[in-house]
Amino acid sequence: MNATPLLEIRNLSYAAEQLINLQLETKKQEIINNLNFSIFEGEFVGLVGPNGSGKTTISKLLTRIIEPTGGEILLNGINYEQIEPQWKLHHEISLVFQNVDSQFIAPNFVEDLSLYLANFGWSKEKIKSRMMKIVNELGIESIIKQSFKTLSGGQKQLLAIAEALVLEPKILILDEPTAQLDPENSQLVYKLMRELQEKRKVTILLITHKLAELALTKRVLILNQGQITNKIETNDLLLNPSLLKENQMPIPITVDIINRLADLINDPISLQDSSLATFIKTVEELYVNR
Repeated sequence: MNATPLLEIRNLSYAAEQLINLQLETKKQEIINNLNFSIFEGEFVGLVGPNGSGKTTISKLLTRIIEPTGGEILLNGINYEQIEPQWKLHHEISLVFQNVDSQFIAPNFVEDLSLYLANFGWSKEKIKSRMMKIVNELGIESIIKQSFKTLSGGQKQLLAIAEALVLEPKILILDEPTAQLDPENSQLVYKLMRELQEKRKVTILLITHKLAELALTKRVLILNQGQITNKIETNDLLLNPSLLKENQMPIPITVDIINRLADLINDPISLQDSSLATFIKTVEELYVNR
């Protein structure tokens, strides 16, 4: 792993105005407080935490949808504030929203992507060339001209990710990419995430609360009350029932079974054993691929 972070967050804070009464008085409420973490090129990192902990706010800060009230963000060692014009940042970091329907403004993918890329001053020839490249890479030819209204949630999520990838960003941020999908459509997205990481080596920050998604990552950042409270290997998090519970995440069925068996035989089983961690992660990955 390169010693220089691709993305570095230093003492980042964000406070928003909150309405406090009917007289329209407001006060500043701190949502993100003194945040510090780094992501390295080629990493697949999870971001988890209780509801309201600030996960989506971080995704908006990293893509400059909103601006921090303190601290700094560096991309390849360059402060965000020095990246001009601002649209250049969107070539480097792309975000796929939790509500995928909010990602599109045109009736279908071809028209939506054409409008999106035209905003960057691309010619029609360049737009067509880049569009066909990503379409062929992801194998989505059959749905790019269909109305979004006729597509499944999983198909729309694939198209949203395709649109985010078309600029060949250095970092892809996925905010709860399967939160609104059924298991069948979730599998389409899981498969794509795995391929992006294994074949294209895309650096991914995955915001999630699903263990089946988290099992695809290597490392996890735990956010609680606007602060990173833990930076932990995915295996170690899956082996830590108290930490999972504390952050409103389900305990893996494998860990629950092992704990129950240990209670029955009155013989504590270590949850720190590396082979056990591998077994638990394998079960979660099998769930992802089933």
